[in-house]
Parts: sequence; C-alpha cells; structure tokens
Amino acid sequence: MTLRPTTSSEAASHEALKCNRVSRRRCLKTMGAAVLGASAIGASGLAAPAAADLRAKAKSQIRLGIDASVYSKLPLEEAVRQIRKDGFSSVLTSFSFADVAFDPWKPDWKAAERITSCFAAEGVRIAAIFGYYNVVDPDVERRRRGEERMDLLIANCKRLGCPVISTETGTLNRTSEWDDAPENAIEESYLQCRGAFERLVRAAEKTGAVISIEAYWKNIISSIDRAERLLKDVPSPALQVVMDPCNYFRKEELPKMQPMLEDMFRRLGKRIAVAHAKDVKAAAEGTDLPAAGMGVLDYPLYLRLLAQLDRPIDLILEHLTLPDVPRARDFVLAQMEKV
Repeated sequence: MTLRPTTSSEAASHEALKCNRVSRRRCLKTMGAAVLGASAIGASGLAAPAAADLRAKAKSQIRLGIDASVYSKLPLEEAVRQIRKDGFSSVLTSFSFADVAFDPWKPDWKAAERITSCFAAEGVRIAAIFGYYNVVDPDVERRRRGEERMDLLIANCKRLGCPVISTETGTLNRTSEWDDAPENAIEESYLQCRGAFERLVRAAEKTGAVISIEAYWKNIISSIDRAERLLKDVPSPALQVVMDPCNYFRKEELPKMQPMLEDMFRRLGKRIAVAHAKDVKAAAEGTDLPAAGMGVLDYPLYLRLLAQLDRPIDLILEHLTLPDVPRARDFVLAQMEKV
C-alpha cells in the first residue's frame, strides 16, 4: 500500500480533531467539578460551610422582638412576663397597658419609670419607641399634636429607656396617614417631608435620640430611591431606617422581590436602626400586609441580608393578634434554618 503525503488541509483537520478531543475532556472535567460543587450548595445558594456560618450569624445577631401593643390589654407585669415567656428579648412600645400608661401629652414620669423598670427586670429591652405620626399632615392641628408628642419623646428618650424613635414618612391624604395621595409624588411634597425630618434630626442630635423612618409606597418616602435620597439630603447619624421591606413592594413589583431586597440593603443597609417582620401579598388595591408567614416575602433572603449586616439588629414582629403570636414567631424561627 502506497502512502501518500498528507495535505495541509488534512493536517489542519487532524489538529482540529485533537483539539476537539482535548476540549471535550476539559469540558467533562469542568462539568464533573460543577456537579460535585453543586452537592455542597444549599438552598441559600451559598456553599454549605458559608451557609452554615451565615445561619449561625443570623441566630446570634438577629434579636427577635415584638410590638408590645399586642399585649396592651394585659396588666403591665403580666404583659412583660408573657413577652419574655413567648421568647422575645425586645419590644417596640408606646408604653400603654391595661393598668398603666404613659401619656406624652400629660406625662406621668412615675408611670414611665414603672414601665421601663418592669421591662428591665424581665430582661426585655426597648428596641424602639412608638413615635408614629404624619409629619406632613394637611390637618395642621393634628400635625401639631404629633410634633408635640415627638418632641417630648426626643427630649426624654434616655428617661424612656431607648434612643430610637420610629415614625412614618407622611402623606398628604386628609383621611388616613397610611393612604396615598396624588400630591405625594411631587417635588414640593418631598421637600416638605425633608424639612420636617431636618427639624426632628436637629432636635435629636442634641439629646442622643435617633429618628428611624419607616418608608411605605403610599407615603412620601415611597421607594428605595426616595429613602436613599432623604438619607443623603439629611446626612446625620440621628436619621436612620426602620427596615420593613414589605412596605416597598407595589403589587406589580412582587415578581422582582429578590433584586429589590438586595437593592434595599445595598443602598440603605448602613443606616438600619431596627427591622420589622410582617408579610406582603397582592391585593385588589395594591398589597396587603399580614403577619409573618401569611404572604410571599422571601424570608430566607431577608434574614440572610440582615445577618450580612454583621451587627446586632432587633427584628420586631408586628401586625399580630395575641393568639397568632406563637405561629408567627415559630414561622420566623423556622426561616432562620433556611438562611
């Protein structure tokens, strides 16, 4: 059999085939490594050791608390004991119980001391003071009363056991402080809201108080963009954020939950003073905000992002009735295992 010389085109084909075989072997090796690697990835999307570390951090750094108003129909001592028994270490409180209350418009400082001392005796910290009012209320007299209460809370935050005072960001709706108004979106409304917080922050800086704002898509601070803008426009450590992600989602944004949650924490995370735990779901008029576990919030991601703040943070359960407390608490604790 006579051998003929190999043509240049045949040589090129032979070399291409060799390269193809090498590339295929490399591809198979890469695929195998990916399969092995995938077995170490948990539901969190993190490698197993990293997920375990973050889960441990979530359990140690996220301090479970509750809105004390859930227990407000009970006498003080019974309420605080029950809060502790139910597994909570902190509260958001308006200092109101069946047998004693602190009225900021007629302050009884003995009542305030009794309440704060009872919390301290049971090892329940006050994570935030309820200072909610409509900072741009079109009803001037109603707004004045809200300012008067807030001013007293700011001036006496140390006496009340906590520097953090939480409030909403206001709406120009005349009938509800939680409903939308067309005027909320205009620049003049934002400037009015900013002016209200600049005044509160100047007062807070003098006493060591912190004003923590809770944004809501039906209020003037209605989006991540506006929340970030307000924090930049009022660059003071006395202005912080109540992280309540459910409030940011309009119905049409629910499918974009993961990137929006990540965006919230990327842009607002450094200024979070306290966090809330409730839920969100689509409704005819936008969204409903039920108790934790009754909606579609991506809790594993939310808790993971809180853990990644890498500092202690109070997570306050809200929108609850007393009988529903064990269910909501157990739901949130179960989500910790999915971080």
